[in-house]
Amino acid sequence: MFRPQTLADVAQRAREARPDFYTALNEFADEFYVDHPDKAAQQRRIDPIPEPVGEPLIDALIGAVGEHLAQRWGLSVPNWTQRPEHFALEEPRFLPNSRALRGALIVESPPAFRSRLLFTSAEPLDRARFPNVARARVPLDWPPSPDEA
Repeated sequence: MFRPQTLADVAQRAREARPDFYTALNEFADEFYVDHPDKAAQQRRIDPIPEPVGEPLIDALIGAVGEHLAQRWGLSVPNWTQRPEHFALEEPRFLPNSRALRGALIVESPPAFRSRLLFTSAEPLDRARFPNVARARVPLDWPPSPDEA
């Protein structure tokens, strides 16, 4: 099986075999990070329009990933990420689904995920190939101490 080069490829793989979705998404993230810091190459990976999978969670994740990668790495957010099928979840989903982590996931979730009722870590696409740059840091104490403000 091929390694997905675009989010459209990830969606295609999910339509063909839904259990392969998370593997395909991880493989895509690896390929996306290999292109760092080539912004044009990264943009080409998120621009192709994925066909809807028909599973609200998967479609929401694909939309969130496209929007998040664009925002996180200074790219243009593809218009397709704003289609209604990428906002079709009716109830929040926590990734991972741990009651103990829910509070932290609500605070840390990037906007592209939170707007779709997806709650995850500050770096939801962290992989071994994640570029060696500053990772997102979310303060968990509020209000911040005066020296942090």
